[in-house]
Amino acid sequence: MSLLVGVDGGGTYTRALAVAASGEILGQGQAGPSNHQVVGVDGAVAAVRQAVLAASSGRRPDAVAACLAGVDLPEHPGLLHGALAQALGSRVHIENDIAAALWAVPGEAVGVVASGTGAAIAMRQAGEVRRILALNDVTGPQGGAGDIATFALREAILAAQGAAPPTRLTERILALFGLPDHVALARATEGANLPSWQVALLVAPLCAELAADGDLGARSVLWRMGAELGRVAGRFFTAQGLAPGSPVARYGSLLLGGPPTYREAFTRALRRQFAAGPQPRGRLDAVAGAVLFLADREGVAAQPLREALRRRRA
Repeated sequence: MSLLVGVDGGGTYTRALAVAASGEILGQGQAGPSNHQVVGVDGAVAAVRQAVLAASSGRRPDAVAACLAGVDLPEHPGLLHGALAQALGSRVHIENDIAAALWAVPGEAVGVVASGTGAAIAMRQAGEVRRILALNDVTGPQGGAGDIATFALREAILAAQGAAPPTRLTERILALFGLPDHVALARATEGANLPSWQVALLVAPLCAELAADGDLGARSVLWRMGAELGRVAGRFFTAQGLAPGSPVARYGSLLLGGPPTYREAFTRALRRQFAAGPQPRGRLDAVAGAVLFLADREGVAAQPLREALRRRRA
């Protein structure tokens, strides 16, 4: 019996799902972040290995698909492949994590927008996959938790100087990091004093909390980031010729269960740029999509797997 494991890894956590080629669900596993641009190659490999072994109950998989955030350039899979293959003792396929979301959505023409620690945008039409190049904060789409945290810090520092409306973000962020004033906060943002992933994990939830309490500064940050992601996604789908009325599936913690302000801003901005259809039926979660991506790469029949994965969610 072939043992296949799909992995969906990001800047916060890594999930793995083990299946038999026949469609039987064998187990699930979870570990910490596996974005090599955040935790390094060794950290990414360790997280994937931990999640895979938990899902497979310690058995060696025949093949693994690692769909990981941070795999952005053609050379990135090569940075990870040898170490992962050695750590797992398996055939390994490595791709950006947006591939997991794309394979999770049925249909010939679909768009996908994911927003968690970072943000990603991609589409599939007539068998061709296209996605927005996301190498860093300059080239990639804004709207993930890291971007929310960055703009929340900016809003807090500006408000402390009277250059933005008063917001509780200032006092709460200063208390969060044990800093005396906005000058110390500004200095802390230089270099590696406040690692971007740490800021994202701590400040973005704080911003969501204050927005829910009615803080206008926090709401402004969330609205701006949601609208920016929706605007860029809609323009991309239109420019790339995605058929009007095609569904745009949403993935990631911010779009699936994030702050209402953020999700409303995203939806409005997306609709202004692209005539998206209703959410696709039969969509699976991203880790199930990683399994289907693996089936495609390994030449395994996908339909029995898709049916089994649908029953898993029922």
